[in-house]
Amino acid sequence: MHRVYGSGEPVVFVHGNGSTHETWNAVAEAVCADFSCFTYDLRGHGGPHLDEPRIEEFVDDLERLRVERGLERMRLVGHSLGSFIAAAYCNSHPTRVRALALLATPAGRTIDDLEAGRALIARLRREGVAKVMSSLVESWYRPDFLARHPDALAQRLKQIASIPDEVFIKTYALYVETEIDPLLDVLAVPALVMTGEHARGCGADVARTMAGRLATAELVVFPGLRNGILTEIPEAVASELVRFFRAN
Repeated sequence: MHRVYGSGEPVVFVHGNGSTHETWNAVAEAVCADFSCFTYDLRGHGGPHLDEPRIEEFVDDLERLRVERGLERMRLVGHSLGSFIAAAYCNSHPTRVRALALLATPAGRTIDDLEAGRALIARLRREGVAKVMSSLVESWYRPDFLARHPDALAQRLKQIASIPDEVFIKTYALYVETEIDPLLDVLAVPALVMTGEHARGCGADVARTMAGRLATAELVVFPGLRNGILTEIPEAVASELVRFFRAN
């Protein structure tokens, strides 16, 4: 499934694992005042059937969407696993991407990071996605935000629950095992690296290193924020995207 907002030059949004196209609703609704925004479901997340996920398969799905919608060149926005897909697409189809925004993107992961990710996958298989994620999602948001918006946590858990456990675990495993690092030195399009200061696995230091390795990059770090920037501050995220895309 995909959804189109507004009109103008195209921006395509690629969501992460454990999400759907709805993750982008608030951001796209703000960006579409300036651009035509396309959001869609990844394979297995409301999109086509998922077997054994590969980044290349998700890249092919994105190319099919581009062709079906008749988009000659587009700006790409990826979040989390979606950043890996967007970067890989840009590497495979450089003439089709005008600019790239990478949000909450892990990079430079260590052996300890890899082992921690694999341990979480084992726990997901053993205890089930709903039980494990209900104990983790709260850490993505600031306590004061959750106090003001008690429904935000429930809505995020509902979105996770809409994805079959098998799909969630397979795509999380892909997220854990995939590295964006080899692409950072070869991507030539203008890039925006954006994250929350204290985002787990993709905070300020990671984003700063990524921006330093990309050929042409801007860095935006939201002070005090964690992993929940799309939920907590969608208008600020949209404002930065519009500013960057107007210039690129």
